[in-house]
Amino acid sequence: MPYNVVVAVDGGTASAAALDWVVDRARSVAMHVEVTTVVDIDWIPQVNTDPVLLEHERIVDEAGKRIRFSGVSAEVSTTVQHARRVPGLEAASRRADLLVIGSHKTRGAVGLIYGTLPLAVAARTHCPLVVVPVDWQPGGERVIVGVDDETGAAAMAFAAREAEREDDTLVAVRAWDVPPLVSGAWEAMESPIEAFESSERAVLDAEVSRVHAAHPDLPVEAVLEHGRASVVLAQRAEGARLAVVGTHGRGRLAGLLLGSVSHDLLMNMPCPVAVVPTPGEAGHIEPTEQAAAEP
Repeated sequence: MPYNVVVAVDGGTASAAALDWVVDRARSVAMHVEVTTVVDIDWIPQVNTDPVLLEHERIVDEAGKRIRFSGVSAEVSTTVQHARRVPGLEAASRRADLLVIGSHKTRGAVGLIYGTLPLAVAARTHCPLVVVPVDWQPGGERVIVGVDDETGAAAMAFAAREAEREDDTLVAVRAWDVPPLVSGAWEAMESPIEAFESSERAVLDAEVSRVHAAHPDLPVEAVLEHGRASVVLAQRAEGARLAVVGTHGRGRLAGLLLGSVSHDLLMNMPCPVAVVPTPGEAGHIEPTEQAAAEP
């Protein structure tokens, strides 16, 4: 069965960038693309033609045609959902292998996909979410992945598949710092920086070894850097094809909590960002090898 991608649109420039990203991906992945939009109003059936509904139907129809006329062989369908924006996109993530939305970063803009909406969706998604910046252009030859103790495994596996698909180099980035409570006792410790750095290097090397075992032909570059994780990852992601991060456990406060690295990247995007939920978290299911196969 084809890889199922849901792309959310609202007729604006950010959703156009998301469509372009999906078309670019469809050149190397057999997929079914569902173009969806969310009617974020209190709606009841109308006796006469509803102009709001007609406009949303026009938006998804034009987006579907844009994909069909692009020359890719993807199957395309369209849906109009009647829901609040975040619950509607969360529901879409339940039926997808990948959910794609556009973003205006932090710029004030009118439309469905802007501001903090990507954060709210990322905190609830049931499948990997890719957020595409409004100024996205094809290019880049690296996939960057943040290596984190709690979220690194799922994100690393997703990033490795993405890099392998495009014959890119996978750059595994781990940022580290000395905890504040320990830094105050530096004078009583012998070579504290070297000890912490050595420990962090061991964690990174273990993750890279697991990738090599699963993807022996994939070029992997391991980067260990002292500093704040979100800053280090954003700097390394400049010019990359994709930056990949995981999410921490969300529990009852799913709408409020998202890892700080994911948050910072989504609010200041250096390239498209993929947020990968931990398997089993929010019902996430990994796509099968057949679904992810190239045509």
